[in-house]
Amino acid sequence: MTREIVRQDVELLGMLPENSEAKKLLSKHIDATVRKIVEGEDQRTREYVGSCLAVGVLRVAVFLLAVCMARGGWWGAFRLFSSVSGRRWDGAGRRASTARCTWKAVEDS
Repeated sequence: MTREIVRQDVELLGMLPENSEAKKLLSKHIDATVRKIVEGEDQRTREYVGSCLAVGVLRVAVFLLAVCMARGGWWGAFRLFSSVSGRRWDGAGRRASTARCTWKAVEDS
């Protein structure tokens, strides 16, 4: 329960008549809810699954960064992810295309 719900319950408690059984019941409910909220704020827990997942992702990121730097710095990162697409590359690092038409090829014909 949130503090907003407790606030609404307190407002409702003020509207009930003094000798009402519902007022006693709601008062006990509000006390129990406030106790749960306060105790919940004092407890701190760790989520081990999320922590292990974050460490694993960090390891993969460091590995990929090392691979990219070994392939030529930040430009190596571009080439690493570009190579995943399955395109062919020539020795100069440009895309090799079978349907490539250069100006030199047009002039020679």
